[in-house]
Amino acid sequence: MILGEERAFGIEFRGDEDLFRAFPYNKLNAMKTLVVRTLVGLVLLAGWLSGLAGPSRVPSPHPKVEWALLQWASGMPTPLTASLALSGLAQGDRVFAVLEIQGESAALAAELSSLGAAVVDTYGSLLKAWLPRDRLLAIAELPEVGYVRLPYLPTPLGRLESEGVTVLGASLFHAKGILGQGVRVAVIDVGFSSLTQAIHAGEIQPEAIVWRRDYTGSGLESGGSHGTAVAQIVHNLAPSAELFLARIGDEVGLGRAVSDLLAEGVDIIVHAVGWANTEFGDGRGIVSEIARRAVQNGVLWVNAAGNHAQRHWLGTPRILPNGWVEFAPGVSELTLRVEIPGLVQIALAWDEWPRASSDFDLFLFDAQGELVVSSENLQVGYAPPTEFLSVLVAPGRYTIRVRAKYAPVPVPLEIFSLSHDLSPCVPQSSILPPGNAEEVFTVGAVNLGNWLSGPQAPYSSQGPTRDGRLKPDIAGLDGTRNFVYPQFFGTSAAVAHVAGMAALLLSQARQRGENLGIDELKELFVRWAVDFGDPGPDPVYGYGRLNVFVEPAWGERRFLRPQNGAARPGEEVEVEITVRMPSTQMGMLELREILPRGLSGAILDRGGADEIQEGKELLWRWHLLFPGESRTVRYRFLIPSGFSSGTYTLTGTVNRDPLRGDSTLRVEPDPSPGQLQVRCAPNPVRTGETVEFAVLESEAAQIRVYVYDLSGRLVHDSGWQPGPTHQWNLQDLQGRIVASGVYLFWAEVKMGEKIVRSGLGRLLVLR
Repeated sequence: MILGEERAFGIEFRGDEDLFRAFPYNKLNAMKTLVVRTLVGLVLLAGWLSGLAGPSRVPSPHPKVEWALLQWASGMPTPLTASLALSGLAQGDRVFAVLEIQGESAALAAELSSLGAAVVDTYGSLLKAWLPRDRLLAIAELPEVGYVRLPYLPTPLGRLESEGVTVLGASLFHAKGILGQGVRVAVIDVGFSSLTQAIHAGEIQPEAIVWRRDYTGSGLESGGSHGTAVAQIVHNLAPSAELFLARIGDEVGLGRAVSDLLAEGVDIIVHAVGWANTEFGDGRGIVSEIARRAVQNGVLWVNAAGNHAQRHWLGTPRILPNGWVEFAPGVSELTLRVEIPGLVQIALAWDEWPRASSDFDLFLFDAQGELVVSSENLQVGYAPPTEFLSVLVAPGRYTIRVRAKYAPVPVPLEIFSLSHDLSPCVPQSSILPPGNAEEVFTVGAVNLGNWLSGPQAPYSSQGPTRDGRLKPDIAGLDGTRNFVYPQFFGTSAAVAHVAGMAALLLSQARQRGENLGIDELKELFVRWAVDFGDPGPDPVYGYGRLNVFVEPAWGERRFLRPQNGAARPGEEVEVEITVRMPSTQMGMLELREILPRGLSGAILDRGGADEIQEGKELLWRWHLLFPGESRTVRYRFLIPSGFSSGTYTLTGTVNRDPLRGDSTLRVEPDPSPGQLQVRCAPNPVRTGETVEFAVLESEAAQIRVYVYDLSGRLVHDSGWQPGPTHQWNLQDLQGRIVASGVYLFWAEVKMGEKIVRSGLGRLLVLR
């Protein structure tokens, strides 16, 4: 949805709230104030309500015609037919519709023309045309026509020079002369109003736009300014990239646009748009197939996840004996609130794609329980498993209800409210197509104010997909300045930032003579992403928050003790790592070190890190380092008794790039038990007592005893002491009495010029 500029009542508004659904067919001028638009809305609202007075001729359902088209063809005045007129889909005695056809479209076009229809365009098995009211049913009965429906309408997924240029590090690319040269970026959107003004204001350089095309018939610079806002962000980040702008209003136009853009050789397609009721959340519908075709031809398709986390419901409801469904025990309706006059748009789909065998109907009631509008398609094998409502309403509380006309077995339902929050709602699996397609790179949103540590924007749609795949792939930046919107909130802004950074990375690679493919580009985004939320990939942030480098961060590891990286069981290994932020980058730096199985590390020096983690996987994270700034950290781990000898590898990364330096740990065989024995008494020992360690070797001149807790943390190091014995008062390295529990110890002694080590022993401390 668009959060800053929307149309309602056939008038283009500019405002502060995301309360209206974008329709790509309006042609009127913008209203400037809330007062004016409210007055106009109330007048128009009263007009169409008065038109509903008197008896209605309810049409009989038709298996091959959508319910709203049947109402329009019957001539009955209803909220649905009023919405068709307001959106421009119905003009006089003609309606704009899509025919799902079988066979050749060219042969059918002639027959449609003889019936008074005007074919506008075709794509695959889809044909869009203006259909006459009195011949609509006759057209539906043609054997080549499988189903007649309204076009799928795209939903812009956000509103609201971008701060992302600095925050994301694009300015550092610019300083090195990397401006997006040689990269072609296409923006496919519902409208590019204000494009000329943005060019005149210097926000978009005119020479950057090398191709523009309208697939709606009403002009590129109409349908709202959403596409202009998206294009400006891409241009801010990659000012020398070539921009290709395509305005679409339905799935036929989208397919045609992609075909033309593939012929132009574009590298990236950014689509900040979602398409409701085109599939059941598995990335296999017609719109997802169009995106998939682009990816298969070598294009990086980046898509907004959507702003529907609080506008979505999904589940398998209980069907009551009267046919009404329960969304939860005792809950048979979903509630939404409308603050100012506007469009309510509700999409219902169920899991029987592509042709329904069950039949559900969708209803909207007002606060008094009066029916406002319904969608009652007849599903008997021809129609898709969908219902859709688009109706103009006054402010107030409204409820959504669903009734099963025929449902022999329970089936999962999904509801999207395209412009108003729902209660209750289900944030999970709320990504609209084609953002749920596997091949698409899908972007959620984190606000500028929360960029360093999260959380995600509350409206940002979440995964997983209905077939269990991870989505979104990454979280981008929103809430930044824009020519069109004072602040551009929504996943539309986030996906535009990702597209701009992708253009810079492609441009950088090509300047180096490298061939960076789309899979490699995605891998860079994934590898560099800053992990937010639950550890590892998750359905809120994907692989994490967007993080891109002009050059990779640097990190080097070296063994301090033993310096050659060779140790025996019972010995301690100490490691130092130095990391450095690239000289052209500032931001977050993350160091991870994974130890071989069976080892556990303890951090000795955190190097000023804001976050640390100890154990098998060690972590240091600095929230902000400046260009060229370096940090040094140290940690240690114990090779436990009985640890298998052999060669092991320490695996570390700095911002997901591998560490350099020492990485091979050699564990030598455990000393034989008879080589050196250490007696510990008393054992167990109680706090307040002293324990003595004694080496049963008369030649021992000095002794050194090490004691560890079971996590591998060193709690006592005696240092070299004279004689074969050492007494310990149970105080740790900080002078505190140790807790009760089991401790591990070992000793080494100097005998002449030799140092001999003991095996590992156990000590029980009791309170």
